[in-house]
Amino acid sequence: MASNLMGELVANNGTYFLTGSGALYSGRVDQIIVRGTGVILKRLYVTIDGEQVQVTNDYIGSNNVPDGLRITPKNDAVFTGISLDSDSANNVGLELVLSA
Repeated sequence: MASNLMGELVANNGTYFLTGSGALYSGRVDQIIVRGTGVILKRLYVTIDGEQVQVTNDYIGSNNVPDGLRITPKNDAVFTGISLDSDSANNVGLELVLSA
């Protein structure tokens, strides 16, 4: 993960917009940015010793996340799985900043 002089994450590997009821993304993610209201984040995962571990409660207290919220992984980790709840609105979602 790299940052520019303003402290913002640089998306050297692109972004992916995860939207829709029950949507799931599996891949390496450096940062998650909530885009819109009505996003219900169901699960966040990191891979530890080759096994996906759910870490949702380590990052958010409520699954109904506010617009504009940025979530970054701890300790040089990357998120490896993200899912939205089936009650999430279809016209909003998560911007995922992809990792190498």
